[in-house]
Amino acid sequence: MKKKSVKVKSWVEKKLEDKDFRKGFATEYAKLSIGEQLAALRAFAKLTQAQVAKKAGTTASAISRYENAEYDRYELQTLRKIVEACGGKIDIVVTPSSKKKVA
Repeated sequence: MKKKSVKVKSWVEKKLEDKDFRKGFATEYAKLSIGEQLAALRAFAKLTQAQVAKKAGTTASAISRYENAEYDRYELQTLRKIVEACGGKIDIVVTPSSKKKVA
């Protein structure tokens, strides 16, 4: 006799079923993602925060702030300078949040 395979949902999977939780989760993940990407790019370029700051025309504390997952006041021009100082490129993707037609 074959046993049925039962998929048990994790706590996060259950929470993600809630629309409000999912929206908040996506917002926080996006913030975390930017900081992580900047830190990873800087590490790949083998640069210190001070070196990136000098190349980008800002301070090491600003680089640290931008790499912090709690930070949420990114400026596009500063992001671009930081990314370019690390030898990277920045791509921005804009997508609709729903299937509704925009008037």
